[in-house]
Amino acid sequence: MESKTPLDMAKSFALDGMRHLKSSSYEAALDAFAASARLFAEGGDSAGEACQLMLVADIRCAMNQPDKALGTYHSILSILEARGDTAGMAAVLNNIGLLLARLRRFEEAEAAFSRALRAFEACGKPDRVAEQLGNLGSVCRDRQEYEAALDYYRQALQRFEALGCTESVADQFANLAYIHVMRGDRSAGLDCFERARTLYEQSGNAARARGAVRNIDLLRE
Repeated sequence: MESKTPLDMAKSFALDGMRHLKSSSYEAALDAFAASARLFAEGGDSAGEACQLMLVADIRCAMNQPDKALGTYHSILSILEARGDTAGMAAVLNNIGLLLARLRRFEEAEAAFSRALRAFEACGKPDRVAEQLGNLGSVCRDRQEYEAALDYYRQALQRFEALGCTESVADQFANLAYIHVMRGDRSAGLDCFERARTLYEQSGNAARARGAVRNIDLLRE
């Protein structure tokens, strides 16, 4: 009988991982994907290794293991840097930034989002550049640096407008509204929520439109 190569076994473990994931057996899925990643590395397939490690990181996030997830993301980042995969690096840096922001490690989150922004610029993804500007705005918001937050959100809004991304423009108006309200400017907050509501309705996002209406009603009380 012909023996299986590391890559054959890697693919087999990857399929096992997907089966476990579908049945919500997270520990078993984690073990299978980790084994698959090791075998892809042994077989010289760094792209396969990175793909399986992304699944490991996602599961660790779902299992509320943020420190382990961060370690895995950084391992993926090293692999992608060695491959010269700028787009992949940018996506992982975005994930790192989001996780760090959730952990309230704002300085590190800002650095990750800034690196992601530069990487998305380098690989020609203007929508993801705009997204990082919004992420940077949210970091500033959470640090109560409201002027900086307004600046980032406005930059993101302008870029999304240029791209014709109606719902993303609405998101930025909602972000601006919150900052205005936190700074005590209810009138500006109302105006931005009204703009957000209109754009959410235009884009067909009824749930977010209702959320904007609730905020408008609260400000008018």
